[in-house]
Amino acid sequence: MARGTLHIIMGNMFAGKTTELMHRIDVMREHGHKKVLILKPSTDTRSGPGKIKNFHREAMDAVEVPAKNTRSMLRVVREEEAKTGCKFDVIAIDEAQFFSKGIYHAVNRLLELGYNVICAGLRLDFKGEPFGPTLSLIGLCEGMHNVTLLHSYCAKCGKPAPLPQRIIDDKPAAYNSPQVLVGGEKPYQARCYECHELPGKPVFK
Repeated sequence: MARGTLHIIMGNMFAGKTTELMHRIDVMREHGHKKVLILKPSTDTRSGPGKIKNFHREAMDAVEVPAKNTRSMLRVVREEEAKTGCKFDVIAIDEAQFFSKGIYHAVNRLLELGYNVICAGLRLDFKGEPFGPTLSLIGLCEGMHNVTLLHSYCAKCGKPAPLPQRIIDDKPAAYNSPQVLVGGEKPYQARCYECHELPGKPVFK
């Protein structure tokens, strides 16, 4: 059995990651005649149950997988194949950053089983540090041509913006705030490095 390939779409908030993922799914389904299963972490409440949704409120049906139990991802795929009576060609995963580190092994196993996989996720959190397992998944790509890096624009100056800026009570969130705070787009802005604010950030020496 030929090993599948992994494609990753990553970038900042408001960069259009889910929009790009949905576009590729549409193309694969309509023109490639591929059977695509969409998975999302159960912790993603922004899009509503059983859906992935982009910034324009366009939605696609998805199956939720427990974010901390990535082993269940393989079981979910088998269950959905039993329901449809056919094998999927592509497994699409949105919001990859919310899964535990075990997603690396789950995706690797899907590739071993011949599935092609496409993931979308944030690469950095509001501290400017790696967010979840998204960056680690690059190790499963055949090359950098399998990685699409999208950027958004700074809400303050308009420059390319690689960092999420978390806002709490109209103020920049402190460094010691929890990494995950799911609440849609309102608590966040996209910022460039010059405009990004992080009170309490330790200085590396």
